[in-house]
Amino acid sequence: MIPWVRARYSSNRITIIANLIVVAVYLLMAFVHDDLALIFVAALAGVGWTLSAAELWVASQRAAPPWARGRMNATIIMASQGAMALGGIIWGTSAVEVGVSYTLIAAAFLLLISLTLAVRFSIDFTGALDLEPARVTTFSHKLLELPQPQDGPVLITYEFEIDPKRGRELLGLIREIRLIHLRNGAFNWHLHEDLERSNIFRIEMMLPSWSGYLLQRERLTKAERELIDRAKTYHIGSHPLGERIFLCVNKELHTPDSRLV
Repeated sequence: MIPWVRARYSSNRITIIANLIVVAVYLLMAFVHDDLALIFVAALAGVGWTLSAAELWVASQRAAPPWARGRMNATIIMASQGAMALGGIIWGTSAVEVGVSYTLIAAAFLLLISLTLAVRFSIDFTGALDLEPARVTTFSHKLLELPQPQDGPVLITYEFEIDPKRGRELLGLIREIRLIHLRNGAFNWHLHEDLERSNIFRIEMMLPSWSGYLLQRERLTKAERELIDRAKTYHIGSHPLGERIFLCVNKELHTPDSRLV
């Protein structure tokens, strides 16, 4: 049944229809008190819940890159289990205090109101996502010393010059690039403007370790790589846009055999 429905309707529409079925079930359970009829109502509830849960789960799998899928699944399971436990307390208390019928009517009304969010925050975008991994470029930096995997934090900088007439156009790309870096491992990200040189900017981002930096390079998707390469074309400086790598050595200040001495 589900493949037949998916072939004819979008994921977001299926989710809305499934939740409307659940709304109808709540109302029927509030007003129908025949035992035999409630068996069919319960079956209808199973159809609605299964359709809604399946579409949301599939959408979450489409939206997650392979390296993050396990973590996202664990987060979804933990959040859903916690929500069911909390909901059991709230709705159970409501059923005791105001009655089962009124509680079911309130649940139907609140669920119906929440469906307005499905119009604004559609899950259909997940069907168009391209999560194909980008080809990992050869590491070309000539480092004086190769850090250990756990060494860090690592600071990455990009300095670039832009044409002020295209600044607003570039700003939208920079916002996207910031999100790319943050979701692929960076925990700090800043854009700085040089106060001594006109139209010179610098991107600085922090990663927790050297292995975190290498993982960030591997996690980039093809679409993300194309977006970053597109942003690099806005650089108009005489020197090519390059990446510089710095390793935090604060710990060296507290050891007697510091490499800085």
